[in-house]
Amino acid sequence: MLFRLGSALILIGLIALVVFALTLSVGQADLRVLLAGAGLAILGLLIHRSVRRDRLRAGRFRTLRRILGDSARDDGSSE
Repeated sequence: MLFRLGSALILIGLIALVVFALTLSVGQADLRVLLAGAGLAILGLLIHRSVRRDRLRAGRFRTLRRILGDSARDDGSSE
């Protein structure tokens, strides 16, 4: 769920940055659009990376655990 939220914030931030670039070329740029776009994109990247790092830690040595027969920890259930 948080992974999707991070992706959505990145997308919205990039769209806001494109809108800023287009309004800058016309000559009516607003600094708040730049700051909002950059802020949303950075926040999205931070959320995206933290969730991704947690997923990588959880999946580490999954194949080794499966080979050794310790499937209870692989599913995330506690013993």
